[in-house]
Amino acid sequence: MKKRLVYISNIATPYQIKLCYALQNYFDSEFWFHEHVFKDRPEWWKIDLGPKCKILKYVLKRNGRYISLDIIGELRRFAPDIVMLIGFTLPSNYIAYRWAKKNNKKTIIFTESFRRRGRFQERKTLKSRLLENIYKNVNAVFTCHEDATDQLKLLFDKLGQKVLTAQYPSDIDEYFKHPLREEKSAYTYLFPNRLIDIYNPLLAIDIFSEVNRRYPNSKLLMNTMGELFDQCKLRTESLGLTENVVFLNQIKSWDELHLVYKESDILLFPANFSNGNFTIVEAMASGMGIVISNKILWNSKIINNGVNGYVCEVKKEDFLAAVQNYIANPKLLKNHAIINREKVKPLTIASTAKLFFNLISTNQHL
Repeated sequence: MKKRLVYISNIATPYQIKLCYALQNYFDSEFWFHEHVFKDRPEWWKIDLGPKCKILKYVLKRNGRYISLDIIGELRRFAPDIVMLIGFTLPSNYIAYRWAKKNNKKTIIFTESFRRRGRFQERKTLKSRLLENIYKNVNAVFTCHEDATDQLKLLFDKLGQKVLTAQYPSDIDEYFKHPLREEKSAYTYLFPNRLIDIYNPLLAIDIFSEVNRRYPNSKLLMNTMGELFDQCKLRTESLGLTENVVFLNQIKSWDELHLVYKESDILLFPANFSNGNFTIVEAMASGMGIVISNKILWNSKIINNGVNGYVCEVKKEDFLAAVQNYIANPKLLKNHAIINREKVKPLTIASTAKLFFNLISTNQHL
């Protein structure tokens, strides 16, 4: 008989919904969310929840923190053997953790790396000490990548061997079907991330402006979500790029997203900081050229500079040099694509479900 697993998170991202159904091969699992999507996520992120996913009732939200007044009732109904909580700081998660401990259920916290003032946290703080003590009896902590594992073992040293490297699921099956890129007189570049300061979209526009000056008729595709949207539009207008920069407002559904990558050739992502990003994995699976900054956790480690992409300082000149390498040596696009597709195959939703099962079934604390 399969064990019951409940997964509790903030919003119902498409890849988490799909993970729920992939996990049915290993667990009787339900995924619970506090809302369907954030206001800074597009409406096309809303996909069918199916019978195993649900939005919790009677949810209160303040400063990005959720509490569901229905959480205990749902836990009693489903009676899970394993409670997986996404993040340390949701009040609902703490309530579910206390219920699990009281009822002798196993608990797992899944977390990204910790940030402080927008930067990777390298030292214990009052907050991290408090969270470590609150969750000292958790059975395991799963992290989204190795950088986060190393950090958590430092910040939460009392948890020791309970901290394990897992991963987020990537919905990339369709991306592997994209054709390998061919040589062109002008390429299409993609900045698929939200238009926020840490992702540095204005620098991406400046980089592209110089590329387009050298290679007219180049295109840059950009996200439309984020507080810097108006500034990005003004920057494209001031640089005379309104015909070359396309803001992606035509996507109607999650299943159409991969088509944006299919028509793109090179990823430009000069982020000032990122915990690691799905868009890079998606670009790798699609077969795009990869040009990213060295301020991106995890992804910048699976890209070996010059071997399967380029990892640059956050400088226009460095990004331009990397782009020029692809343009001058178009075979690199195919060579890098072949390498990158092998690298990201273990990150699919099906592979992630299997990884979760293996981590849980072989862990002495679970």
